[in-house]
Amino acid sequence: MRKKNISILFLILIFVFAILPTKVSLLSAELIQEEQVNTEPSKQVSQNQDEIILKTYSLKFVNPLEIKMAASLYILASTVTDDTITVRIRRKDIPRLEELIKRLDVEKKTILIKVYTVIASKEKEPQEDEAIENKDLRKVLDELRSLWNFKSYKVDGPSFLTIKEDSGLNSFRLVSSVSYFYMLISHSKVIEEEPGKRNVSIGQIQLKWRPGVTAENEQTLINTNNIAIKENGYLVAGISGYGLSGRDAKALILIINAEIK
Repeated sequence: MRKKNISILFLILIFVFAILPTKVSLLSAELIQEEQVNTEPSKQVSQNQDEIILKTYSLKFVNPLEIKMAASLYILASTVTDDTITVRIRRKDIPRLEELIKRLDVEKKTILIKVYTVIASKEKEPQEDEAIENKDLRKVLDELRSLWNFKSYKVDGPSFLTIKEDSGLNSFRLVSSVSYFYMLISHSKVIEEEPGKRNVSIGQIQLKWRPGVTAENEQTLINTNNIAIKENGYLVAGISGYGLSGRDAKALILIINAEIK
């Protein structure tokens, strides 16, 4: 009986020593896992949101100076090259900067501007009364005729100018058979909506007249600021006196059309 008890005790000891390493390993793994869970928040806390970070961004379409100006509220310092911008910025402001870059660094659209200068008179002048094939332009002129009591008009041009969005100042000489007309267009931008319902915003339009080829005695006939024109629409950008005073006085009407390419 005693031998039997000793044998049972021996088997129990063998079983205990066999499973003990496994329990120790499992316990160690649990302790390590618990330690990792406890230390993870401390890593997050260590990322100070007010920490100043140095980051460099490569740009495809936008001028780095435009990013610098648009993000001036949260860029602490910056250096720009042809297509990159390096900034010193607080960590918390990085998402705002990158969202701004994503929105601005897109390919610029091309805008085709068609310009019509129309010489209108309140006197009937058959030699200047002509058929207008462009029905949209004719509709605009008919509305002007009723508003201003014009009796005849002559379409001079048209002229065409292709510009890029946000390209700054663009100037060109108009096609004209009556005089030297020059036009300046600045800060053109497409206001995004679905195609066919977009608008073109123009910061400034100036129509200048020169008595000769040189800019001497140049006069600004029309100066219009902050206008918007519907895509493929026609807009009367301005009306100015033209020619001699009195019965010979005429009106110069500036009409533009914008097409987005």
